[in-house]
Amino acid sequence: MEKQKNLERKTVKEWIKYIQEKIRNNSDYDSVYEEYKTFLENELKENPKNVEVVCQLAAVYNELTYQWEDIYKLLNEFIKKYENELTDEEKSRIYTNLGYYYDDQRVGSKRAIRTLRKAVTFNPNNSKTYYGLGADYYGAGKYEKSEEMYKRACELENNPIYKFEYANLLMVNGKNEEAKIILEELIKKDFEFGKEDFIKVKYIYIANKLQLKEFINIEAQIDKLMLENIDNDYFFGSDLESLYYLSENYKKLVEIYLKIDAQEDCQVPYEELPIYFYSLKRLNKFDKLEKSFKKALKFKNEEIEDVKNGEFKREWTKSEKKEEIREIKRQIKNLKAEYEKILKTDYKPEVKIYPKFLYDCFLIDCPRHQKLD
Repeated sequence: MEKQKNLERKTVKEWIKYIQEKIRNNSDYDSVYEEYKTFLENELKENPKNVEVVCQLAAVYNELTYQWEDIYKLLNEFIKKYENELTDEEKSRIYTNLGYYYDDQRVGSKRAIRTLRKAVTFNPNNSKTYYGLGADYYGAGKYEKSEEMYKRACELENNPIYKFEYANLLMVNGKNEEAKIILEELIKKDFEFGKEDFIKVKYIYIANKLQLKEFINIEAQIDKLMLENIDNDYFFGSDLESLYYLSENYKKLVEIYLKIDAQEDCQVPYEELPIYFYSLKRLNKFDKLEKSFKKALKFKNEEIEDVKNGEFKREWTKSEKKEEIREIKRQIKNLKAEYEKILKTDYKPEVKIYPKFLYDCFLIDCPRHQKLD
C-alpha cells in the first residue's frame, strides 16, 4: 500500500511535501529517501537537463549516507556538461548548493568560499548564498567579511535568523550599539523562532546589554534565563554563569560555584577557575580562595597520576601519556600564575561571549527545509 502511494507522487513538490510530513510526525523516512532517489534518477533519465531534479538528487545522496564524492561529481559534471544552456540563476543555484556540500560543518573551507563567491557572480541577489558566505567566513576567522556577508543577506531578505546572525557578528566586531538595535527588534517578537532558538536570542540580548554596561534589572533577566535552561544541553553552565560575572554580580556567581566546590569529589571546571577566584577576592573570601586554589592543584596532580596509572588509559602510547602530562603541567603553571595575579594585582580575568548561531540551512534544494507554496 505504501509503495503504491509513493508511485502516485508524480512531482518533486509532492515528494518534498511527503518527506516533510514524515519528519513532522517523527515517522521513519529513511526508506522514503531511497524511493525518492529512484524517482529522481528516472526523472533525470527522461530530462537530463532538469536543474531541480539534479539538485534534489544531490540532496538525497547527502541524506542517505553523506555520499560527498558522488555529490561533487554529480553537480560538477552537470554544470560542465550543460554550462552553455544553463541560465545564470541556475548556475548560481548549483554553486550555492555545492558550497554547502563542500563545507557542511561551516569551518571555513577555502573551496566552499570560492564556490559561493562564484555563485554570487552569477546571481548577486541570492540571500542564501550570502548567508552561506557569512557562515563560512566566520568559520575561517574572517569576522569583518562574515559581518559584511550577513549584512548583505539581511538587505536581500527580511529573515529574522539572518538578522540574528548579523547581530552576533556585529558584537564579535565590537559594534555593540548597532547590534542592540537589531536585538531590541528581535526580542519583542517571537517571529518564527522555535523555543530553543528564542532562548539563544535572549542570551545574546542579555550579553549585549552587559557589553554596553546596561545593568538595570539585568539580574532578574539572567535569573529567568538560568531557570529556563536548567536541563538545556544547548548551553554550557559556564555560558550562563559568566553572565553574572559580566554583570559584576560576584555574589551570585560564587553561590553557584560554592555548591560545586563543597563536594569533595567535584571541582569547578579548570577554565572557570579564574573568574571564580576573582569573585571570591571581590567578596573578601580569601580563606576560601586559598582553599579552592589548593583543591584545584590537588585535582590537577591527581590527573597526572591517573594518566600514569589509570587502567582505562593503558592503551595510550608512552608519547601520548607524556604529551598529556605536559599539558596538565602547563595548566598547573597557568593556574598558579592566574592565582598570583588575581591575589596580588588589580588583574581581572576576561570572559568572552561567543555567538549562539541558529544555523539556518542555506542549501537551496533541501527536502527537509524547503518552503512550499
